[in-house]
Amino acid sequence: MELHMDEKKLLKVFQETQKEIMDVDELSQYMEKEKIMRTALWLSGKKLVDIIENKESIAVLTEEGNRVLEKGLPERRIAKYLKENNLNSIPIKDLKNILDKDEINAALGNLKKKGIAKIEKGNIVFETLDYEDEEEILLAKIKENPHLNSYNEKERKIIENLKKRGFLKIDEEVERKIKLTEKGKEYIKNPIEIKEEITQLTREDIIGGRWREAYIRPYDVKIPVEEVYPAKMHPLTRIIKEIKEVLISMGFKEIKSPIVETEFWNFDVLFEPQDHPAREMQDTFFLKYPTEGDVPEDLLRKVKDIHEDGTINGLKISEGWKYKFDENVSKRTVLRTHTTASSIRYLASLSDEEKEKPHKVFCIGRVFRNEAIDYKHLPEFYQCEGIIMDDNVTFDNLIGILKEFLNRLGFEKVRFRPAYFPFTEPSLEAEVYLEGKGWLELLGAGMFRPEVLEPLGIKKPVLAWGIGFSRLAMLKLGLTDIRDLHKNDLDWLKRV
Repeated sequence: MELHMDEKKLLKVFQETQKEIMDVDELSQYMEKEKIMRTALWLSGKKLVDIIENKESIAVLTEEGNRVLEKGLPERRIAKYLKENNLNSIPIKDLKNILDKDEINAALGNLKKKGIAKIEKGNIVFETLDYEDEEEILLAKIKENPHLNSYNEKERKIIENLKKRGFLKIDEEVERKIKLTEKGKEYIKNPIEIKEEITQLTREDIIGGRWREAYIRPYDVKIPVEEVYPAKMHPLTRIIKEIKEVLISMGFKEIKSPIVETEFWNFDVLFEPQDHPAREMQDTFFLKYPTEGDVPEDLLRKVKDIHEDGTINGLKISEGWKYKFDENVSKRTVLRTHTTASSIRYLASLSDEEKEKPHKVFCIGRVFRNEAIDYKHLPEFYQCEGIIMDDNVTFDNLIGILKEFLNRLGFEKVRFRPAYFPFTEPSLEAEVYLEGKGWLELLGAGMFRPEVLEPLGIKKPVLAWGIGFSRLAMLKLGLTDIRDLHKNDLDWLKRV
């Protein structure tokens, strides 16, 4: 078995000391401490040693804990003040002269809890000013001996309370020992010869002939090494980037729109009636400021006519919603509830010349819904919206494009079923199949209704679809709770 020079050095320590197990501090007398664990990992991979780890909890006094050890707990400082002034009681309102503001409530609670004093008519009355406090005694002991395994169950409960009060914190100390395996014991029975090693052959080694005498170590790509966690993007950011790359590769271009929208762009243009349940406070965040936003008057008039009686420039294209449209409602501001507002704004911005050309655009951004927070709902999440406008595009084209899009995202099995959305007709929902979970809904899509397109002067059919990132991210990352996407769990972030 070929071993690295450091591996031989470590095994030779066991050979010369005739020991089977040694801790890292003991081994550091014979070789550099920073090399020991790395070398032990190599030998562990070759089944020559085992690495034994013992973890122990250590109590460490905080800055506040050291201050308390020096000056006493807040309740002790009250008793000390009374003793110095020959008193046995003090009004609660006078505690501000003895303690910091943030210490008073905790002191009152602990005085009662420990039975040190009573509170009568706004006064703190002490039974005795000379009392023993288990917390103070234990803080002093921890200063001398921080190892938690030295303390009994009762003391550990007190330690937990000291931790809650911010006087100490609990750290973990790891003791590592290296132990020879049976295979390792067999190996060190033979003399261990340590030759000079060349790990990187240089020009001087070749010219001077050093390479003839030294041992040239071969590379072993299977040697275990310590895990390295390089800087990387948040998993949600990576998924957003992946989707952008997929859509751009399919010929789409990205567009943006504001987070703060008027009800006009968020609802009215999409032919959503002003009394629709989605506009209620339990579904939408309405803004106090700004009080209203700008709305293009000409387009507002056309949208109003469509809502009221289904006419556009005097031409009847539908029955409309048969109600009195309120222009003031259109100007109210909300946090956008979907990125469809981006697509509509884009279509409305097209010139007559541009309306004759095909368009493929998408928007990725944050949207807001007044949802109760649970394992699958958040009030703020990411959404992706896309549209395709061209002559003769059909519902079949929409299905084909969505199937290709989902396939490129890694979902092989895709199916579609009819659905209803206020601003598209016909409409569909796309589902993907995951082993062990079955069919899961992932996106909604459809063709914009004439009531949406006619006021914008769009004569070509427009295919539209939207996908929620949170559901997609949960599927790709194997999560069951949407809140996990936004927690600062460093261990999870290192792994994904």
